[in-house]
Amino acid sequence: MSLDIDTQTIRRLRDALIESGRLQEASEAKESPNKIDDRQQASIDRVAPFAETMYLMMMADGDAAEAEKDAIRGALLMLTHGFLESSILDGMLQRCELAAEEQGVEFRLQSIGAHLSADRQDRETAFTLAAVVAVADNQVAEEESTLIESIAEWYGISSKRSDQILRQIEQPG
Repeated sequence: MSLDIDTQTIRRLRDALIESGRLQEASEAKESPNKIDDRQQASIDRVAPFAETMYLMMMADGDAAEAEKDAIRGALLMLTHGFLESSILDGMLQRCELAAEEQGVEFRLQSIGAHLSADRQDRETAFTLAAVVAVADNQVAEEESTLIESIAEWYGISSKRSDQILRQIEQPG
């Protein structure tokens, strides 16, 4: 059964994250990152599984669209409450690229899934953010659909629950 990730809720989240990512990139000067302090490193460590999951989704179809990059940047800014500069976020994505090239996508998903296994909310957040990246460029490629199913499997999210996540409607207030 194929999951329909192109839902109204996912599109609303996508729009908000892309806008946030674009605004952050536009507001920051392109500078070399300063030395990373302990608080920044702790923040990087906390969001790394989400960053890598989104990175793998962005690369699933072989085309890293600008909207996908903006969605990832926006999500990471949201997760860190704007604490990390874009240059640090870009460095995180470069490390994701190296890990995927060296170890392969399936191994990375297995590793991230094992890391997130103890926290249901983290697994579901990573899954949701991957779905947002998949629809960021307004088209869900077959490779992205296949990958979202693999993410659900490796992250221990049942097909019933993954469908619920993708269909849930934000409650006001």
